[in-house]
Amino acid sequence: MGAAPDKIQKICDRVLRRIEPTQKERVRTIRLANKLVSLLEGELRRRGIQAQVRIEGSVAKDTWLAGENDVDIFALLPKGAPREMFFKVIESAKKIGGRWQVEYAEHPYLRTEIGKYIVEVVPCYKVDSAGEMLSAVDRTPFHTKYVLEHITEREKREVRLLKRFMMGTNCYGAELKIQGFSGYLCELLVLKYRTFRGVVEAASRWSVGEVIDLEGAYSSPDEARELFEGHPLIVIDPIDRNRNVAAAVSKQNFAIFVRACQDFLASPGEKFFFPNKIKHLTDEEIKSIFRRRGTSIFCITFKPPDVVADVLYPQLRKTERSLVAQLSRAGFEVQRSDVWSNGRSVILLELAVAKLPKVKIHVGPPITSGTGEFIKKHLGSKKSFSGPYIDEDGRLVFEIEREKSEAIDVLEEALSKKESFGKHVAKAISEGFKIYQGGQIVRLCRDEDFREFISEYLSHRLSWYR
Repeated sequence: MGAAPDKIQKICDRVLRRIEPTQKERVRTIRLANKLVSLLEGELRRRGIQAQVRIEGSVAKDTWLAGENDVDIFALLPKGAPREMFFKVIESAKKIGGRWQVEYAEHPYLRTEIGKYIVEVVPCYKVDSAGEMLSAVDRTPFHTKYVLEHITEREKREVRLLKRFMMGTNCYGAELKIQGFSGYLCELLVLKYRTFRGVVEAASRWSVGEVIDLEGAYSSPDEARELFEGHPLIVIDPIDRNRNVAAAVSKQNFAIFVRACQDFLASPGEKFFFPNKIKHLTDEEIKSIFRRRGTSIFCITFKPPDVVADVLYPQLRKTERSLVAQLSRAGFEVQRSDVWSNGRSVILLELAVAKLPKVKIHVGPPITSGTGEFIKKHLGSKKSFSGPYIDEDGRLVFEIEREKSEAIDVLEEALSKKESFGKHVAKAISEGFKIYQGGQIVRLCRDEDFREFISEYLSHRLSWYR
């Protein structure tokens, strides 16, 4: 049986007091955003660049959380403007000040730090509809317009609650490092279910392939499922029927959110919004846990390639999958693996054992198939221990010498060949890497961010159970 509505409301009221921006914070943020818009407009005029400058994102929609210092400014160029104009906008944006850095996604944008604020200046095209968009970010102004036309003041508070809930349960953020729920997706969920509690109650009953279609763009959920096959959650973009707003949400984060909603309704608490922090383990605690686990943990480290996180993390995961596959083919059981990057990149692989027996059972074809070549290849081979014989399933078997019996040898060969690695990661690894095993890994804990990563890995659990 779920918790009483008044208990949940009291929790939500307490959380809102912590996450709603104060009037002072609102004034300070809006004043800065407007000032930056004016500065950029002036610089663009001075350079003879025709563009409309707007505040976008959660600041424009008033769904941002207290303490969030992100400001998104878009410069909308005429449809006919050449792509080179994006770089001219970036050069103009550098004049607004701060410690800037040019980043690249589909096209360049400027990221700058001004005091406590992170400001992103994004050039895009001004189009009449999402159907005319020339780049992915062209739809952002339409998202802002749609939300502002449909959301109420009360619902803005509900969005804040939902965002904080997702942050607390570690499934917020559509970037490829996280593969979770975006801010815009949170806003659409509240527009669908009207309240935070409404979202949670509905999500607690979701199953894979859930379809939400606010504007009724499709005649049936099955029609949408056919188009977005394999997506755990399908939320049709109200301004672009061919886009799933929830496309970034992984199966893992979908399941985490559904489970969090179920647990919250059963036993609500602020821990879902503000979970206990990860306890940083000491070097000795890490070594002790390694011994207790009885597994073999390897960390491959290298200098990360100079690419944005949305490029880096998919490539790290691709490389991770390749290493896991090669270890598995060599006979090693990989129990768990993970990736991390911050100043250095790490691929972590946890194996049941680091060394296998020299002998390997090599099963051949059934006796009804052509077995002559199989016998000819292994009979009398210096690498054969015994065989041929027939096993209980009626297949020919030889016991042969394993090609590589130590995981470190498999890893070193894989890292040398770099087959099916991410392109930029492969290049970074070719410039040098190190492999740390077991207790050696604590050397990496001089970096406190890595210590947090390995601490979370070793005490891995859903955040609200900490």
